[in-house]
Amino acid sequence: MTKEIFQELWALHYRDAVPISHLFKHRYADRWFRIHSLPQSKRYAENEDEWEILLSRQNEIITDLFGLDTPILIVAGEYRWDESKSIHVTEEEEIFNPFSFILLDNIELNKVGKEQYNEHNFYSPAFAPTIWKRNYHDKLLREIAKDNTRAFFVSFDKNVIVAPYDGGIDFILKDSLTKEKYKNKFVNWLSEHESGL
Repeated sequence: MTKEIFQELWALHYRDAVPISHLFKHRYADRWFRIHSLPQSKRYAENEDEWEILLSRQNEIITDLFGLDTPILIVAGEYRWDESKSIHVTEEEEIFNPFSFILLDNIELNKVGKEQYNEHNFYSPAFAPTIWKRNYHDKLLREIAKDNTRAFFVSFDKNVIVAPYDGGIDFILKDSLTKEKYKNKFVNWLSEHESGL
């Protein structure tokens, strides 16, 4: 897939958001829900038993949504505070070595959130094709769960975004009916907070 095709598909499916995962829940609230990776909404795994629960939950629900051996894309990026820095996060972090990333256009963050960013703040996203297989992406899921890196998965064919974070996973599904179906299926993993956070 080329940069141009990615951008066309992104505009077709997610034109109301840039590819920065923490923004999705605000732009697609009607299609968004979140699960927590550990019982009692515990944020971080502290031992191998908890890691087993976390990875088991994440693999189960992601496999349910994507299916096995499904072509997907990993999207990662780097915040930059001026235009001079050229090294990208996907080139720096060992966790991304197995993947061939294609750089996307820089996002001017002050156009996304004027109150938070100035005109020299950028986000540099990149994407890489891969396949979803159960436990194949566990190293990346662990690093995200530790808050050591950020990345999300997307399938344009299935119209699904899977955005893990340190504590759980955010999902953007194709419509509100599909969202409710999966919320009901995985109800025991949802937040008890009224907002769903």
